[in-house]
Amino acid sequence: GIPYAAQASPSHWNDLMEKVKKALETEGPAFINVLAPCPVGWYFPPERTIKIAKLAVDTLFWPLYEVENGKHRITYKPRKPKPVEEWLKEQGRFRHLFQEKNRWIIEEFQRQVNERWERLLRLEEASL
Repeated sequence: GIPYAAQASPSHWNDLMEKVKKALETEGPAFINVLAPCPVGWYFPPERTIKIAKLAVDTLFWPLYEVENGKHRITYKPRKPKPVEEWLKEQGRFRHLFQEKNRWIIEEFQRQVNERWERLLRLEEASL
């Protein structure tokens, strides 16, 4: 693996800057996956870009974490995660999911988000 990898969001600026600093100081390759909300493609007003990014983090859809020399560390844990539905409803691209016949898709989406979060928590625990 690579010595440093991380996931970040522009809504958590200090976290993002710390990760960029670590990546630049890392000997060898480093990778940072940064959420980039797209007002045009995601169908939301540009002034809500940071709100959309923050909701992605607060719903656990886009967890903030880093992997340093194989050790996982979650860098932000929302005290009370919001339902992923709150993030989805802010974007026009997911409008069709809110039809009654598609309700099950949102439920499955939430299940998968929860599952990925639990896996990340286990990876962090195994790294201690």
